[in-house]
Amino acid sequence: IKDFKKLKDFSKKTGCKYKIKFKYGIPFFISRNKKRKPFLIGILMFIFILYFLSSFIWNIEIIGNNLIDNNQILNFCNKKNLHLGAFKKKLDLKSLQTDLKNEFDEISWASISLNGTKVTIKISENIKFSNILKEDTPCDIIANQDGIIAEIVTKKGTPLVKKKDAFKKGDILVSSEIILKEGEEIKGTYLTSADADIKAKVIKEIKVEVPFNYQIKDYTKKSKKEYFLIAFNKVFSLNLIKPNIDYTYYDKFTSRKQLKLSENFLLPFIFVKNEYKEYKKVDKKYTLEEAKKYADKLITEKIISEIDFSSDILDKNITYEQFNDKIIATAKITLIQNIGEKVPVNTIEGSILNGTNKNTN
Repeated sequence: IKDFKKLKDFSKKTGCKYKIKFKYGIPFFISRNKKRKPFLIGILMFIFILYFLSSFIWNIEIIGNNLIDNNQILNFCNKKNLHLGAFKKKLDLKSLQTDLKNEFDEISWASISLNGTKVTIKISENIKFSNILKEDTPCDIIANQDGIIAEIVTKKGTPLVKKKDAFKKGDILVSSEIILKEGEEIKGTYLTSADADIKAKVIKEIKVEVPFNYQIKDYTKKSKKEYFLIAFNKVFSLNLIKPNIDYTYYDKFTSRKQLKLSENFLLPFIFVKNEYKEYKKVDKKYTLEEAKKYADKLITEKIISEIDFSSDILDKNITYEQFNDKIIATAKITLIQNIGEKVPVNTIEGSILNGTNKNTN
């Protein structure tokens, strides 16, 4: 604007005339609308409301949890004043990160970040949290299933098995007891936390049943919908008449849409749509080959969910038993996998109790 005044001198020297075609910017906008007081007050109130709403938490996202339910984490956060509608300035997220790890043994790492009106909780869980023990706790390594040793590398403790040895579930594979010798003379023993990498050849059996008769859902064109508005954690119905769901069989589908100004600036207004779709049950029947194919699919799904990815599958043999109304498929899977479970010595019958050192002299 200040440079506009300089045009006056250039205009005189060049004999040119100039005029303003349009004025842009907030000062001109206010000048044009200064007589429209309700309009300006509305704009100022809108800006104030946005600023006010941005001071609260309106969305909490949890990432990385498989063992812990979302509700458990949210309930704990609620006790620590982190909830929908919480005032951002009163939150101590660093302290909450530490409290989360202390509260849940399953959590090995936690990070909480705040972006706009959204809080993101990222956690990492222990794979076998129930078996994690203190390093100085005397432990034996026992077999958690039957098998044959394929490879054993002992880091701490005394190995009681070697390659190609067969073992049963519950057998001690690596003992926590270490014998101290001077020549051939035993001077004493002490206990340690046994540690070893043990791989074994094991056979796992998976059994599934597939009935020949089954039902599928055949959706009709009939459906009913209802709408709600969630504002500041309160639910308001947007239906003039509540729909009467008189279908015998139906599925409910819910969709939610939260208003937002940007990806991380969410507003406390959520539109919810519930749709009820009618379906009819249609009877179907597998052929023998179809039943076998479906049984194979179920077995594959169980292998993925129950067998660790680090295992090597050597062989898979599936047998089928046919009955009048179903088939039973049994898969015997031969694989090489990590085995062994750390157990404190005072929990195993016959082991040394209390984990204290002893001397044989």
